[in-house]
Amino acid sequence: MSMRHMLAELANLNWPGLESELSAIAERTAQTLRVERVSIWRYDDTRATMRCVLLWDNGLQPLPSTELSSIDTPKYWAAFHEERSLVITDARVHPALDDLRTTYIEPLRIGALLDSGIRARGLALGIVCVEQRDVPRDWTFEEQDFVASVADRVGFAFLLDAERKLTEQLQTAQRMESLGMLAGGVAHDFNNILSIILANTEVALEGVARGENVADELMAILDTTRRATSLTRKLLAVARRDVVHPQRIDLSEAIRAFYPMTQRIAAPGVSVQLALTELPLAVSIDATFLDQLLLNLVTNAIQAMPAGGTVTIESGMVETPGPSASLSTAPQVALPEGPCARLAVRDTGVGIPRSQLNRIFEPFFSTKGERGTGLGLSMVYGGVQRHGGHISVESEPGVSTVFNVFLPLLPV
Repeated sequence: MSMRHMLAELANLNWPGLESELSAIAERTAQTLRVERVSIWRYDDTRATMRCVLLWDNGLQPLPSTELSSIDTPKYWAAFHEERSLVITDARVHPALDDLRTTYIEPLRIGALLDSGIRARGLALGIVCVEQRDVPRDWTFEEQDFVASVADRVGFAFLLDAERKLTEQLQTAQRMESLGMLAGGVAHDFNNILSIILANTEVALEGVARGENVADELMAILDTTRRATSLTRKLLAVARRDVVHPQRIDLSEAIRAFYPMTQRIAAPGVSVQLALTELPLAVSIDATFLDQLLLNLVTNAIQAMPAGGTVTIESGMVETPGPSASLSTAPQVALPEGPCARLAVRDTGVGIPRSQLNRIFEPFFSTKGERGTGLGLSMVYGGVQRHGGHISVESEPGVSTVFNVFLPLLPV
């Protein structure tokens, strides 16, 4: 393979990790230049020591040492750092290698050497070292340029690896923060529930001892236990471990069946309207979850209009939305290309501040303060994801908010 084609192939390499990528680069470089040994060295933070991070030696003997320092090899260090590359035709006699003669050059039978510096974003990161065994070699200008280009590709790989690690660290920190919020919220809510159960149990026991009717206390315990059960179900939905039973449902028909419920929960001054398509919208979804989704979204819409207003539940067929359809930073699944079913709940309420939109689906994040648990929209988000769907929110403070749910259509 020519050096030009080799560089083109290196530019298109896409490996899952740094080690596999460097190994592929070193092996291809050795094969292209027909040398026995290629190694990649990386500086430490002080740039006074470098360590071998990858060695390709065609199955021959390993390095006597995986570290080189400016203190132990001052001649080599000085010679290399005068130029970006070090081109040595005969390694057996070159003075720059005097410090390495007995510990490296002679034991490994190095005859010729071509080193090129790895740089990225103006920083020196390390060295790509190409070594010919046993005999001298006149390195051509084309070969020198080729190794310099390989070093640039290695520098790019180092940068990508650093970015991957930073991304992983950020994601880990975000997961830990969310976990802390989740644990704190769960502890707070269950502490309140247990306090109510404990207080009513003590009152009931005292009443039984006096021969009193304790039905009210027992009903309070029952209601609170149901709250705990509801909270547990929401937590399971957020964790995506709740059991679901998807079935073929026409979305518009399900909304019509749910509509009478909206009349019972609507506050004074709030009207709930339907704007449904006549087209068939067959989707695969758990019927109980769909009712929970509608109840959560409609309840939120009603509570967002303390002075009254209009909630509109819409259905329709639209093209698959792109990634920009959601203003939330929460990850979304990819919907199949083509038309999909859209369910929307729109209100004319106070709206959601833009600073809160990117957190709207986070567990225990609530725009309602102490009045909200912050689990409703998390449950909706998790459930929509489990059904292969996508959810987005758009809001204009003081004007309106609309939640859009997109679900894959089933064949008619």
